[in-house]
Amino acid sequence: MKKLALWLTTLLLVAGFVYPAGTRQAAAAAPEYTEIATFIEGQLVISPAKSVLVNGSAYVPVKLAGQIPGFTVAADAAGVTLTGSKGSAKLNKDNSILYKSSNYVSFKTLLKLGAIDGKYASSAIALFVWSTEDGKNKSNSMLYAISKLPGTMGTALGKKVYLYGHPGSHWVKSVQYVDDYNQNLVLQNEAGTEWVLDLNEYVDNTMYTAAHLELLQKVYNGTTVWTRNPNINNSPFKNLEKVTISNFRSNPANGNLEVIIRRANGQEIPIEIDSAETYVDYLDKILCFQNPRTLFKISDKMWSVIRDEKATNGMTMTELLLSWGDPDSVNDNYLVYGNQYVYFVNNKVFSIVNL
Repeated sequence: MKKLALWLTTLLLVAGFVYPAGTRQAAAAAPEYTEIATFIEGQLVISPAKSVLVNGSAYVPVKLAGQIPGFTVAADAAGVTLTGSKGSAKLNKDNSILYKSSNYVSFKTLLKLGAIDGKYASSAIALFVWSTEDGKNKSNSMLYAISKLPGTMGTALGKKVYLYGHPGSHWVKSVQYVDDYNQNLVLQNEAGTEWVLDLNEYVDNTMYTAAHLELLQKVYNGTTVWTRNPNINNSPFKNLEKVTISNFRSNPANGNLEVIIRRANGQEIPIEIDSAETYVDYLDKILCFQNPRTLFKISDKMWSVIRDEKATNGMTMTELLLSWGDPDSVNDNYLVYGNQYVYFVNNKVFSIVNL
């Protein structure tokens, strides 16, 4: 459960990576759009059109507004009119926005027009709307269950997610409150079948959202990197081979998150991201994001040794780490790799002893 919470937290924290240096102040002046899930009468609305939070105010797609009990939508040459039990209103610049070429009405306007109530829940990044006492009770029951989830796990509610060990995509439809220490997630797969994820049993794998996947693609796709073979199991690459991050995907066979690496010859190789680590740590572990030869001023001779994953006298410790990776143990003047002891004098390899 801790790993699930950790990855969802990472999703929130990494959002800052998408802004190039020096653009923060300019970006802050523009409206910030955050897509949020929509629940009507306690039920998730699964739709390509999502409600959005714009500078702290919630807006609902007109297409979804028509699904709220008591509301009708009419469109003509004069514009779009929403009608509820308390009155009607035409969409204008004061009560609506245009987002992704679609009309959105403010949630405050819907509250004025119809016999409904609701709230935006930041713990779930979701809008809850109800028109009946039963819908209110279902919504509050779900919100209470969310409040018992650790960390930011509640942000998965209403989202399209992928899970290690579970192929395909899934929607998190609700939270089942068991007791103060136990909750389950109710999910729906691509075929429309609902199933229950027992969080107490789901401790060895992790979950990531579709938005998380899109953010990884936005931040890293097209980045030039160098492969760190000692940290890649059964690596097909030459050590410190110059490659490109091509894409990220959910493995269609098992749902595990993979980074796709493109070689100079166009060959694309998927590498599974270890679910035991955050993706930032894991990518830093298997890839260099700066040219190590330039960064550390490595000679032709030592570069050839490093590329062959060998060690030789005269190597600096940095060059040895680039070639062999992290040692099994570190001592005052030597490093241990299995049964090989590498001794240093004046910060350079003096001898390599096999025991």
